[in-house]
Amino acid sequence: MKNIVILGSTGTIGKNTLEVVRKRPGEWRVRGLACRQNKKILARQMEEFRPDFVYLEEKDDGFENKFKKTGFFHGLNGLEELVSAGNIDLVIYAVPGITTLKAFISSVKRGQRIGLATKEIMIAAGPIVNRLMEENNAVVLPVDSEHNAIFQALVGEDREMIRKVYLTASGGPFRGKKIKSPTVRQVLSHPVWNMGEKITVDSATMFNKAFELIEAHYLFSLPAEKLDVLIHPEAVIHGMAEMADGTIKGIFSMPDMKYPITFVMDYPNRQDSAWERIDFARFRNFTLEPADRNAKWFSLALEAIEKKGSFPVVLNGANEEAVNMFLKGKLDFNRIPEMAEKILSMHSYKKEIGIEDIFEIDKWAKNKVREIIKEMK
Repeated sequence: MKNIVILGSTGTIGKNTLEVVRKRPGEWRVRGLACRQNKKILARQMEEFRPDFVYLEEKDDGFENKFKKTGFFHGLNGLEELVSAGNIDLVIYAVPGITTLKAFISSVKRGQRIGLATKEIMIAAGPIVNRLMEENNAVVLPVDSEHNAIFQALVGEDREMIRKVYLTASGGPFRGKKIKSPTVRQVLSHPVWNMGEKITVDSATMFNKAFELIEAHYLFSLPAEKLDVLIHPEAVIHGMAEMADGTIKGIFSMPDMKYPITFVMDYPNRQDSAWERIDFARFRNFTLEPADRNAKWFSLALEAIEKKGSFPVVLNGANEEAVNMFLKGKLDFNRIPEMAEKILSMHSYKKEIGIEDIFEIDKWAKNKVREIIKEMK
């Protein structure tokens, strides 16, 4: 039996991962879970899966006393301690933001197999992570459906023969619509995917695709000119790779995160699964529209890939806090991209940065967003 640790167990990726575990009795054992705040869901998960270790941001004696056989980790170093517990076959990284960056680096240095769903790790620390992965022969498998699809399409291919890879985007809830000032409820009503709030908002602004472009640059070591996006509202084609001979390989599945999660858990093998199959009688036509490379989200992604250093860290941090402020009703939806651009224009660009710099720059960007919003009132 293999042991799995899930960082972000109460979120969409975490819950889907546990569903895969549930469907594979006797194959996987939950060694550890980590969540930020949702102790109600966490408690149910602990009762069902009986993990050896659990991470909570803050110590909670009342909660922990209910699970006396479980070891608990907390605070700044708790995540690193959790992934260092030993006897771990796979760690799923699914906590939004850069909270798990140091734990991720610890996993890489330990040579652990990693399922990566936290795109912010590669966005903020891509050059550092890639260097450490090479030094430690680390295996990092992408969980995001688009990157997972491209990974599958590139298996066995000569990277020199790749002409271009295509990420697909549903277009979000406002594709083809003009809504003056969307509400939180309208923004979170994604037509296809069931995702967390942050990613759903990013899908509506298309910034999620900007961040996926940056992540793809690092995951597949491809220059910006070989990265592109196609608007595909059916969300059945998750990614494609075009070869030098004109052949295009695409990965199709229903829009369900259990597909890429299952791939990561079974890799390099495949097993029969119980997930919904594509019914081509239902999907008689597929829409594939080239995205506008001059769109603000696309141009910022290209600039982040070119500049690296502090630029993508600020872009990510500023957008994250702007989305947070929108969800709290403190910022209009249409001002989220504007806010990210404003913070970028205010920051002192650094080409070379280290891990501690990333945390400081991220903190600075988020503080600036809050300051500006406060001044707007």
